[in-house]
Amino acid sequence: MADYAEIEAERRQLEAELYRLEGEIEAAIALHEELKEEREYVIDQADMLNTYAHSMGQSVNNDLTSLNKRIENRAVDARDLLQLLRDVSERYFTYKNLSTATKNLTQYTDQYHTRFAFYHELRRIALGCVMAVDTHLISQETTRKQAERAYLANTDYWLSYALMAVMLWWSNEREAAGRAMKRALMMSERKSSLFFLFCNLKFGRKQVALKWYMYYLNAIHADNVGEEFQYLLEAHLSGAFGSDRTLATQVASKINDMVDEITVHNIDFDTEVADAMTRFLATKAHTTDFEFFYLPEYCTQSGDMKSLLSDAEKNVVVAREYQEIAQEPENDRDVKERLEDSIYNLIESMDPQEEQLHRRIRYNELIVAAKGDVHQAEQAYAERYPETGPVGFDGLLKKWAFTEDDPAILPQIRSFAIEKLLSGIRAGAKRFADGYRSREQERYTISVDGWTGTVNENEISIAKANFEAFFKKHSIWEYLKDKFVLIWIGMIVAGILGLVISAVAWLNPTPIVISVLLVLVGAFCLWRQIANLQQVFLIRKRKDLEIIERTLAEMGAWREAYRNADKGLSALMDALDLFTDSGTPVKNTTASQR
Repeated sequence: MADYAEIEAERRQLEAELYRLEGEIEAAIALHEELKEEREYVIDQADMLNTYAHSMGQSVNNDLTSLNKRIENRAVDARDLLQLLRDVSERYFTYKNLSTATKNLTQYTDQYHTRFAFYHELRRIALGCVMAVDTHLISQETTRKQAERAYLANTDYWLSYALMAVMLWWSNEREAAGRAMKRALMMSERKSSLFFLFCNLKFGRKQVALKWYMYYLNAIHADNVGEEFQYLLEAHLSGAFGSDRTLATQVASKINDMVDEITVHNIDFDTEVADAMTRFLATKAHTTDFEFFYLPEYCTQSGDMKSLLSDAEKNVVVAREYQEIAQEPENDRDVKERLEDSIYNLIESMDPQEEQLHRRIRYNELIVAAKGDVHQAEQAYAERYPETGPVGFDGLLKKWAFTEDDPAILPQIRSFAIEKLLSGIRAGAKRFADGYRSREQERYTISVDGWTGTVNENEISIAKANFEAFFKKHSIWEYLKDKFVLIWIGMIVAGILGLVISAVAWLNPTPIVISVLLVLVGAFCLWRQIANLQQVFLIRKRKDLEIIERTLAEMGAWREAYRNADKGLSALMDALDLFTDSGTPVKNTTASQR
């Protein structure tokens, strides 16, 4: 009975084990089917991937073939790419300077029109009121209200008091007009006296205008004429005094006397003018557009070459400016309109606060004109806008003649100054040309891959021959600079030393075998390395010769551009000839500017 129970228990255990094995077999079969499906999927994907890989490989092969042809055609190597990166870096900083200057220019211009909006409004009101006093275009009450409103908004400005004095005089309030007049003279004696001079002349009060003229003369000194004198000169040149022959004669006589006094008291004045013209041209914010690529990298004097070409191009630039000044349209306006223009020019003149902000605007404009060259712009700014004290008539003439894009100085003033200083200006222009011409060299030094030669653009074959001789002479040292060459030479030397030692002290053939193997392996490897280096050096030499040829070709293009620019001196002299005819009608541009 016990045996049967044991047999039954064992049977049940075997059945359970059989069921477990059947379950595992079924799981294995299911896994097998799953793996079989995955394998079939992988095979399908592999076929598809193979197709894609083949297509991509063909595409990449085509791209590489095309790239290889482009590289061969353009002969681009690492040095060209490095040079291009340097050129891009320089251009980046140049564009950054230009961007900053443009941003500042916009900011300061907006600030100028915002900060001095009251000044501009007052000037428009002043011009309208003065024009309306004797023409009755608007009523006295309306004019008075406008003047009072402008006066209350600009109590720190001389024009507000000067305008109020005119309005009070018009309304026959003489005592109040006198107080306003004194206040205006206290704030700006010269501008206020000129304002009252022009206004009385416009109102037909010639005797009073003559008294104001004498008052103004007492307010100026020989060594401190003041910037305001240009407005009196503008009125004279434009014919605004035509209705008063006495005043016109006295003003003309005073100007001629001042010009004569300069030549009498300063015998070196022409030399000073020539120096000023030379500085004007030397500091002019102009940079050539000539594209330098190889010269900056391989020519040590490329900076001087660029500066030389920029200086030569200034002749044509200044010639165009002078032609525009000399060829301004003639003034066909009547005397009354010319006088109104003189009043307009005076009240539009900048005060010190305006001038400071305007100087910032001009500084950034010079950076833009110099194409981002901040150093050149700073030199031009220091020359055009120096911080000076009192200035005499000789200083004013030089300032007017050598100003640049200054809206406060009209072309007719520049034309007058250029005509009076013509001999000195001619001498200065020739001196400047002689100066930059003396800096031109027949040959320039170029350095390529360790070779240095002083050549010109017509000596390409000579430069190539010298380079090939240099390359051949120093090729052995180029091989010795390679570390693998040194390793294989060291291996050969070690093998030879081993053979020598083995021959002297024969103990065992093993060292001899090792030494022979060192010599043979070292010689073979050295031969292979030298053969590889020969191919590298051949490509390198071919590229170096190409660089020499392109550098000298660029030098030739630069030389041609310089020669053409240097011919601009004759154009500058022709432009100056336009100022020699003192009998030409006086020109005025105020109407167009208004």
